[in-house]
Amino acid sequence: MEPLAWASGLDLVVALWPLVELRGHWLRWRDLLQQALVVCRGLERPDREAHLLDQLGELARIIGESREALARQGEALAIYRRLGDQHAIARVLNHLSQQHLALGNTHAAEQCSQEAVALFEQVGDQTGLAWAQNNWGNVCLERERWEAALAHLAAADVLFEAQENRHGQAVVAHNRGQVYRLQRRAAEAAVYYQQAIAGHQETGDEIHAARSRINLGIVYHEQGQTVDALALYREVEPLFRRVGDRPSLAWVLNNQGVFLAALGDPSTALVAYQEAVRLHLATGKHAEAANSLTNCAEVYLDQGRMVEAQDTLAQARALLQALSDPPPWIVRWYESQAARAKGETGSG
Repeated sequence: MEPLAWASGLDLVVALWPLVELRGHWLRWRDLLQQALVVCRGLERPDREAHLLDQLGELARIIGESREALARQGEALAIYRRLGDQHAIARVLNHLSQQHLALGNTHAAEQCSQEAVALFEQVGDQTGLAWAQNNWGNVCLERERWEAALAHLAAADVLFEAQENRHGQAVVAHNRGQVYRLQRRAAEAAVYYQQAIAGHQETGDEIHAARSRINLGIVYHEQGQTVDALALYREVEPLFRRVGDRPSLAWVLNNQGVFLAALGDPSTALVAYQEAVRLHLATGKHAEAANSLTNCAEVYLDQGRMVEAQDTLAQARALLQALSDPPPWIVRWYESQAARAKGETGSG
């Protein structure tokens, strides 16, 4: 409101983002970021404008608005390229890698990660380099390039350890757990998830701790502890609803459906799957929506509801066919249920 304070106010808004991100105040912070962007444009501060656009992009990604995030950070990148700010270009590219990943474009995600790593090395930013290596590991994980994923994550961990960055180490531990879980190495995955949870709790990051608990719950289920997994999910679900983390909430609901189906409650499982589908579609995560639809189809097939199963699988197929590079594990899951539907139709 006070023009003489605008420049300092913008500096304060930018500086506070890490705390806002950590505490989950995203929904309340968005309006302030947007107001700051209007003020910034009036001051003709393209550097600050780009920084605010980048932060708006990160906020949009967290709450599941990846297309808006991609647009915001695309604007930021264009400004920084005009300004020739290599360090800022690297930061935005690193963020963009995860936006592309969320939208299923792993090729673009890897290109962004590769360029970000090269630029961070060029400017000598070890913290930025650590996050870029971590994010590149995430891209390799999605493409099922396990050894490359672990190599990038190990490089990130070494850098974070040298900086005594416990938050970064906890994020890397979570992602290592992801690699081992997807490789069906449950015991190793559980160790890394526990490390991640402890690290996040140590740094006061309850949101990341809850995300690691989601994946630990999957390990519990795979080890036959489905009742414990469901209880854990019901503990963390209210947190994701409160902070507006729709991508994480969608996974919680999808996996609750898996647990409920395994525990003999298919009707409640279907309700959870269907809410997960709606959230995945609302956040632009079409591959994940196809996965939840395929889970619905499995329940319908178990119940002999062939028409509903086939209709649901057709929806999943359409979503996967529209993606340039859908996750292989989701494609395999869809194909297994499609083959089952075809076989059961033929036998009927």
